[in-house]
Amino acid sequence: MKNKLPIGYYLKKADNLLNEGIDKVHEEAGINRLQWQILHSIHEGYSKEKMVDVLREFANPRVIDETLDQMTENQLISQVDGLSMTEKGRVIFEQCLQKQKEFRLKAVQNISEDEYFTTIETLEKIISNLEDQ
Repeated sequence: MKNKLPIGYYLKKADNLLNEGIDKVHEEAGINRLQWQILHSIHEGYSKEKMVDVLREFANPRVIDETLDQMTENQLISQVDGLSMTEKGRVIFEQCLQKQKEFRLKAVQNISEDEYFTTIETLEKIISNLEDQ
């Protein structure tokens, strides 16, 4: 492990590059990360309660409610009889989804499936070790 930087450097660098790439996809579509997460949650069929629970790492419930109202005003979603995407919201969702798939493929090019899963398992162990503190 000589001449290697601490793992935190690589985690932070990868996280920054992943976030910058995904943020660019969203920016081109005129939405932000939280709005994407909301569209994706609606696509997955989540109730509002489940969405708030899943998105707690991204925003608190008040911010989510404010974002839902903004997205309703921008005609991306409807809050009548639950949450649903409008046609405009579906178009943006599909556009972002396709570009994200392309970005994710770029991120893992030249990485075997075994290497990918070993990395995930290692990160899960690091997270578990640190959450137990």
